[in-house]
Amino acid sequence: MAQETDLRAIAKIRRLMQTFRSSIDENAPVQVVQTFLLVCENEGKGVAELADLGSATRTTMSRHLLNLSERLRNGSDGYQLLKRVTDPSDMRAVSYILTNKGKALRNSLIELMEE
Repeated sequence: MAQETDLRAIAKIRRLMQTFRSSIDENAPVQVVQTFLLVCENEGKGVAELADLGSATRTTMSRHLLNLSERLRNGSDGYQLLKRVTDPSDMRAVSYILTNKGKALRNSLIELMEE
């Protein structure tokens, strides 16, 4: 019986990954998925805070956040799941929030978890 429960859980995880990857890129690394989920849990936080929460370097976190935002590092369109928000009182302070596309993906993932 436990094995059947385990298999259903594994299948659900696989569907979650497929849903994420099909919405942005079939080859999206798992670290990018983790970064997206981290922002879902911590909207409005900046690179340093997210890096600490995700046990990543700031450089790595910055790269993943950039990919999930408007533009990739190479200048092509990013995944557009996150929006960079600059603090008007401190132009160096940047935080990240979900875009409408990011919220839709988050909601799809939550629905899959509730099945």
